[in-house]
Amino acid sequence: MNLFWEEAIERIKKFAKIADKMGFEIALGFSGGKDSQVCYDLCKLAEIPFKAYYNESFESNTTKKFIWENYPDVIWRRNAVGFFENIRVNHTGFLPTVESAYCCSDYKHNAKFIDDCVITGVRRSESTKRRTRQTFEFKNKTTAKMNKEVVSEYFSDNCIGTGSASVITLKPIIDWTDDDVWDYIRFRNLPKNPEYKYFNRVGCMICPKANFNYNAVMLLRYPKLIDCVISARDRSGHPHDWIITADNKDYSDNKVEYVCRYLNHSFRPFTKKQQKMFEKVKEKYLEIKKSKK
Repeated sequence: MNLFWEEAIERIKKFAKIADKMGFEIALGFSGGKDSQVCYDLCKLAEIPFKAYYNESFESNTTKKFIWENYPDVIWRRNAVGFFENIRVNHTGFLPTVESAYCCSDYKHNAKFIDDCVITGVRRSESTKRRTRQTFEFKNKTTAKMNKEVVSEYFSDNCIGTGSASVITLKPIIDWTDDDVWDYIRFRNLPKNPEYKYFNRVGCMICPKANFNYNAVMLLRYPKLIDCVISARDRSGHPHDWIITADNKDYSDNKVEYVCRYLNHSFRPFTKKQQKMFEKVKEKYLEIKKSKK
């Protein structure tokens, strides 16, 4: 067995002892993506008691089917309303943006679904923001001070941090690379989410925090998503313009481009490559609209 794998299993076993001493049940955050799959399998190998939870966001039906068929014991937790209904009804047609990505807090990180004791597949190599994360994290300094003696028995100070949404959180594969994750999946013969045929990461179908390179692939597969965004604004009962401020231009007669620009890190201009991708998306969208007439 790979030393990385042995270390991750040992981290999980230590975390389970801490959870037991603190009186917590362990919850595993599960998304149907490769990192959560690896953590799920590692928890099984560590033979610890845990429950896996999938906080449904706006993942594709492909991902949902993958979870349902391959991980039947995962517990699903859903928001009361769907993604677009949430925009229309609860946010008056105001679209989530990079600066105000309320969709994350309404779904994946919903406060109602925050568990006290969590294992998650977060890795430092995923993003700049995650490079400073630690293997074991407390919610805050007060919690850390109150429980330092218990945790220090199992984890050294340079592995411990604060800033977790939960009381305590473990990131057992925090120092793994993408190659490490895929090597483990191949070695353990774990199922592969079909979405990885199209994306390097599995997540929501469209995301205002992503660039158009990601979102365009999904729009080409599901062009009706454009109408869903338009409808969420138009049917909200609140007036909304279709002006892109950076362009000082009204896109009321070209809402397709407005939506696509919106899905490029919230209205950033297209690069030449993205402009070509947009033309493909628009062509596909118009084909669908024409076939309905």
